[in-house]
Amino acid sequence: MAHSLAEFMQNEYLEGFIKAGGSKVKLVMDSEGSRRGDFLRTLTRLAEESGYLTAQVDAAAVARVHLFNHFYQAAVGELDLAGLIDDYCRFVIRDLGYDPREIPAGTNFVDWAGTFHGRVPVMLRREVRERLERDLFRNKLLNRSFATVVLQLAAEALGAAERQLAPEERALLFAWIRGEPVLLREMRRFHVFTRADRYNARLFLRSLVELARLAGKTGLFIVLDHLEVLLSRKETGRLLYSRAARVEFYESVRQLIDEIDMLHHLFIVLGFHRELVDNEQAGLKSYEALWLRIQSEIDGARVNLFRDFLDLDRCVQDLPA
Repeated sequence: MAHSLAEFMQNEYLEGFIKAGGSKVKLVMDSEGSRRGDFLRTLTRLAEESGYLTAQVDAAAVARVHLFNHFYQAAVGELDLAGLIDDYCRFVIRDLGYDPREIPAGTNFVDWAGTFHGRVPVMLRREVRERLERDLFRNKLLNRSFATVVLQLAAEALGAAERQLAPEERALLFAWIRGEPVLLREMRRFHVFTRADRYNARLFLRSLVELARLAGKTGLFIVLDHLEVLLSRKETGRLLYSRAARVEFYESVRQLIDEIDMLHHLFIVLGFHRELVDNEQAGLKSYEALWLRIQSEIDGARVNLFRDFLDLDRCVQDLPA
């Protein structure tokens, strides 16, 4: 079942709707976890094969997963950001008419083009920066601060930066992209005056998708599994997440579903044990604003695989193994 359902998702979404520019949030549940785990691993592999940047996040391993910026931080933590910047730089080099494979390791593009192609470094740096500004600053899908940070990292990698970044400065910029709690006073020298928080993290996520696209990826695929952790209890017997924390998470999911049409090339799958539905006091049903949007997805005599809420236990009945 896991493979056939994942193939359906690949054909209809990864190679279809999402690739064409759409975005989707899917919720999947089962009663034991192993079936869901097999499905999510298979779907992630297929997403990678389809050219997506992928991240698998275990909600149980994320502190305060109810905060959207913590979800963003956990997802970005799974990615090779330096490699993503390098991929983008290679696309810039190709678009400027050169083959990045010819550039020796440890040599930046501007120095190489000056030595082997007679380009004037000052003029080439200006040309590269104009290209970066067009891709990043003039791109409405990129948060301005996000674009500023990426531009400085890409400009340095290409040899077009106004000055060389110190190792600790480079690390700081990557930490900022990852959503880590960097000090804003340390970011001012880079003309950045904000950072990822619970309110703007969706803008950072949208910017990350666009960076992936600029780097040649089909889009971004994220799995957030084991959300039943919202119902877990401490050793004292008290719930790990307060009612206010659960409500904040459910509201974030509701907002994400409502705003999904504003995003592009993004596929998010939320996975959880059936208990998160069955528990009417603390589960999904406890937050009516979200439940009203997804409850109709569960009803029906036959499983509709295009629904945004899939019961994997029921899918077994309708799909081959």
